[in-house]
Amino acid sequence: MRSWRWQFSRMMSLCLRWCRLCPKRGVRPSKPRRKLGELWSYWKLLLNSLYFNSLTNSDTYLDCVFEPIYWIVDNVTRWFGVVFVCLVIALTSSVVVVVYLCLLPVILNTYPLLWIIWHLTYGHWVLMMVLFHYYKATTTSPGHPPQVKSDTPSVTICKKCIVPKPARTHHCSICNTCILKMDHHCPWLNNCVGHFNHRYFFSFCLYMTMGCMYCSVSCKDMFIEAYNAVESYYQTPPALFSFREKMVHNGVIFIWVLTR
Repeated sequence: MRSWRWQFSRMMSLCLRWCRLCPKRGVRPSKPRRKLGELWSYWKLLLNSLYFNSLTNSDTYLDCVFEPIYWIVDNVTRWFGVVFVCLVIALTSSVVVVVYLCLLPVILNTYPLLWIIWHLTYGHWVLMMVLFHYYKATTTSPGHPPQVKSDTPSVTICKKCIVPKPARTHHCSICNTCILKMDHHCPWLNNCVGHFNHRYFFSFCLYMTMGCMYCSVSCKDMFIEAYNAVESYYQTPPALFSFREKMVHNGVIFIWVLTR
């Protein structure tokens, strides 16, 4: 069954053709104008003969026009994935460094033994879980449809891969392949979230949230002290702090704002 767009375009083309065939009384087109019209019709027919087929419509034309933009976006996003992975590693490493250099000495000097054991155990456990699940979510393949031909009838065929596409399988334009049970393409992982790495992605988000809550709650009192100390820098006369104390203040504020 033809779409309404096709029927409308055919009707408009017939109207235009009828108007061209009907001679206008008292007006005779000049020869240069008639030659330009014939030349334009010839080039239009030649252009249509190069790409026209029964499946061509306005949506296909728009896809062809915007194809260079899609290509640029896909390639830029693929490179941005590497930048985002490096950013995750850098931010996580900075939090760990600040905790070891600024927070851990305060915990060891002020907290009782049981609280020290709890902080060391819980903090390192959350850190190991974050690192493990992020590594697995980044390196584990999300899953792809089998490339081997089988006798099992498939429901659909991917138009870009030209391979059988099972249920809940989608084509990722960034990875340029079909993904089983595709959820989305995560730039922070530089990988698609699919059938085989969905649990690692969910666990990474869960443990990262737990780690941020732990740092935010445990650093609240230190953040208030550090913020008041930084405000005293601009008093007259300014408070005297050593370079190490200023670094500790800035580190505590950084980690609290980042994990807030």
